[in-house]
Amino acid sequence: MFQVLIGAVFGFFGGFVLFVAILLSDIKLDVSIATNIIIALATVIATVIHFSSIKQQRKDRLWDINKPILLDLSHTLSSVIKASEFYLQEEYARNHIDDAPKASDAPDANVFKAFKEKQEYALNVYKTLMSQELISALENAKRINENIDHGVNEYGVDHITAYEESISTNQALKEKLDFFIAKMSGVNDI
Repeated sequence: MFQVLIGAVFGFFGGFVLFVAILLSDIKLDVSIATNIIIALATVIATVIHFSSIKQQRKDRLWDINKPILLDLSHTLSSVIKASEFYLQEEYARNHIDDAPKASDAPDANVFKAFKEKQEYALNVYKTLMSQELISALENAKRINENIDHGVNEYGVDHITAYEESISTNQALKEKLDFFIAKMSGVNDI
């Protein structure tokens, strides 16, 4: 909005200077020529407003389409990060490094399953509506978390290391997801 205001002020000032320059010069300005110039300028302004409106409508439609899956994905990802932090604190408590977390803070047992379902849904259904950067971040996080699960189950990787790596991966994904949500919703434009 500020850019429009600055543009209008400069445009008005430039137009006023041009008008005064024409009046002071030897150019004969006929009413019909002035009318045609004003009509042409109004047409240009109306065209710019129309294209800006179309662009904003397209962006709003894309946000309306993506909003449910992106917000659900963000919510479940936050839940997974909190659950991983809870289980990491439990592992520290088992190794007598830290106090045990409160049992009331225990995450829902299905939080990891819910996130995987949302992640698969986003990758399989909404892939064409998302940025390539977000898609690659989702796929990369999925691959890393699968490797962590495989390492813990098959090779006996330490749980503390696994939780720390999972938290780090999921937090990086959350940052990219939050940036994409802010961009799609138009929050950055305000």
